[in-house]
Amino acid sequence: TPQDANEVHAGIREKVADMYSRDIAESLCIQYGGSVKPNNVRELMAMEHIDGALVGGASLSVKDFTSIVLFDRD
Repeated sequence: TPQDANEVHAGIREKVADMYSRDIAESLCIQYGGSVKPNNVRELMAMEHIDGALVGGASLSVKDFTSIVLFDRD
C-alpha cells in the first residue's frame, strides 16, 4: 500500500540519518520503485516520505504515462 511504502521510505531516511546526519537524510530524494499507475499515483505522491516515482511498464502506454506525469496534485 502507499502507507507501507511511506513507512519503508521513512525507515530509509532514518537509517541514513543514523549513519550520516539528519541534514543529509532530509536532503535525499527517495523515489518509489513499485508499480505506479494512473489510478495510484496521486495517493503515492501524497505520502510524506515519497519524493518521486520510477515509472516502469506504465510508460509503454502514452495515455497511462501522460496521466501519471500530469496527475493533479490537488
